[in-house]
Parts: sequence; structure tokens; C-alpha cells
Amino acid sequence: MVYKKYILPMVLFVLSLIFVIGSSEARIAKASWFGRTVFYPFTSSLKTIESAAKMKQEISSLQRIVAEYTLKNLALQNQIKVYQTTGTVSFDKSITNFQIAEVIGYSGQFHERNLIVNKGRKSQVSLDSPVISSTGIIGKVILVSGAYSIILPYSNPQFQLPIMDRNTSVQGILQTDISGIVSMNFIKLGSQISVGDTIVTSNLSRLFPKGFPVGSISRIKESQDNLFISAEITPFTLVENLEHVFILKPKDYNE
Repeated sequence: MVYKKYILPMVLFVLSLIFVIGSSEARIAKASWFGRTVFYPFTSSLKTIESAAKMKQEISSLQRIVAEYTLKNLALQNQIKVYQTTGTVSFDKSITNFQIAEVIGYSGQFHERNLIVNKGRKSQVSLDSPVISSTGIIGKVILVSGAYSIILPYSNPQFQLPIMDRNTSVQGILQTDISGIVSMNFIKLGSQISVGDTIVTSNLSRLFPKGFPVGSISRIKESQDNLFISAEITPFTLVENLEHVFILKPKDYNE
């Protein structure tokens, strides 16, 4: 037992003598032979560890590159979606200027909730500005801060708007009940309206210019007092599916 602790030092001493004795070429040859035989497992392990470390660095670098390209690709996809939305705008751009804003949140209950967008006073958004999508009206701005705005949409029961039948100019009021049904109310009994007619903003509106698309009539019913009729409307724009909106900047059309 006493001799075992001297075995390793003696082995190392003998190996040292073997490497020291001889010429430089002989020492190099011996070192090469020991590296290929006796010390091969050790040197192989070192090379494996070194290769693994390099591979780990390369993988980490590739992961960073993939992440960068993924973010760039996502940004491009979002930009393309904005351009596609802008390209399908159906209103007359000569009537008004507008600001494109992204929907970033909601406030309130489902049928009474408002939209929060990422444009505000810094983007020259003002209170009561009309808001539309590429397919129809959305609502109006009811609160403006420096960096964001809150929009009251047509789907909120608090929103009302004069609207009319595009074909016959029959007038009515856009209203939404607490269950989310959108209607054109206070239509004079006997008015010429039909299922499938397109409803647009009225010339009586002081919010939107005349003729902005609203929706189409899906059902007509009489009111309980038999003085008016009401038409249920299928809106052209679904508020819950919006990603981007257009906040209008009117140019003297009210005047």
C-alpha cells in the first residue's frame, strides 16, 4: 500500500527521461508515437472537447442569424400587409387626408368595447376624427393622448350615425343594440328599401363625408309603434378582426 503512492511519480519520471534522452528528431518522433498510442485517448478527448466547443459557438452564431432573419421576415410580412390594406382602400383620397394606425388593444366589454390604436396627438390625430377601414366605416376618435388614441366603433351601443340607402337615398340612423345587432332605425314607413341594398353614410352626417360604405341590408322589420321600419345591417367591416385602421383628417367638407 505504501508503494502505490510512488507509482505515478515514478512513471512520470521515467517518461520524462524518455522524452529528454536523444536528439531533437528522436524526441519529436517519440512524442508523436506516444501521442498516437499511449496518450491517444487523452489527446482525442481534448480534440473532441475543442471541436464540441467550436461547434457550440457556430450553432449559437447560426441561431442568432436565424433569429435576425426571422424578425426581418416578420417585419416585411407586416409591412406587406399594411401595403395590401392601403391598396384596397375604396374611398376617394382627394376628399381627405388620413393616418394609418395599428390596433394595439381594446377597452370595455365585448359589445361595448373600444379600440386602442398606436397613433395620437404626435401624429396629428384629433378628437372626433372619423375612422374607417379599407371596406367601410369603423367609428370615431373619442380620446387622444400623445402616442395613442381610443376609438368608439359602430359596434358600441353608444355610437350613432345618420346613414342612407345608396340607391334610393332613404334616410335612417345607425344603431347597435347590446346584443351586437347593427340596424338602420327610424326609417319612414313605406320607404323604398330592400334586402341586399347597400347602406352608406348620409349627407346629414357631420362626422363622415357622404357615401362612405357601411354595410348591406339583411332583414327588414316594422317597429312596434307602426310609424317606422327598421333594417338589420350586415357591416362591411368586422371590428373584432381589425389590424389597421385609417383615421381621417377632414378638409373643410363640413363647411
